[in-house]
Amino acid sequence: MDLRDLKTFLHLAESRHFGRSARAMHVSPSTLSRQIQRLEEDLGQPLFVRDNRTVTLTEAGEELRVFAQQTLL
Repeated sequence: MDLRDLKTFLHLAESRHFGRSARAMHVSPSTLSRQIQRLEEDLGQPLFVRDNRTVTLTEAGEELRVFAQQTLL
């Protein structure tokens, strides 16, 4: 996990929408999805609950959100 991963994760955690986050990060939604999946695999647990339009943080995702905010400040 690097700072880019944390920035990507944090943007998605705040927007809760793959499409908006992808546009803001200047990547395709599928690229963003792969980045998040790789991060989840690296950490060994899901960070988001996905539905058709939005995402919600899991407990592990909420913990990482707090860490990412503190790290990126």
